[in-house]
Parts: sequence; C-alpha cells; structure tokens
Amino acid sequence: MNELKIVLAEQIGKDLGQRAKIEELFKNINQDINKVTMDFADVEFMGRSFAQEYLNQKHFASFEVVEENVPPDIEKMFDIILKLNNKK
Repeated sequence: MNELKIVLAEQIGKDLGQRAKIEELFKNINQDINKVTMDFADVEFMGRSFAQEYLNQKHFASFEVVEENVPPDIEKMFDIILKLNNKK
C-alpha cells in the first residue's frame, strides 16, 4: 500500500485560507497513492471556504484521506460544514 503524509503547515502554511491551495495539493498527489494522512499540526487558522474545499476534495479523492493533529476549532468547523451539507 502506497501511503503519503502531508504536513499542511509545511506544504501550505499555518494560515489555511485560499481554497485554490488545497485544490492544487490534491491535484498533485500521485495517482499510485492509496492513503494520504493530512497532518494539521501547527495550523493556526483555517477559513471556511478552505474547509469546504478540503472536504469536497477528500470526498471525491481516488485515495483514502485521514486527518491527524486536528485542532478543536478546525474539527468543529468540519463538523458544521458536514452537517450543513447533509441538510441539502
């Protein structure tokens, strides 16, 4: 199984605000990868549009995506977005 770990604070920055950055990151992941671990260590901020795009990219990815070291405020934002999406 081909696995990849991405430390978002190193790849994108501690301030996750531009949704285009996460689109680009997912697009550049090698198609031979089966599982990607997104490490949120040291992330200080994540905008709502970035979070929405992250969840969209994760949902449609051809590989498994798991998170680790997710700060409580970011976890809460993911939960809110997922709940809102399920109501549509």
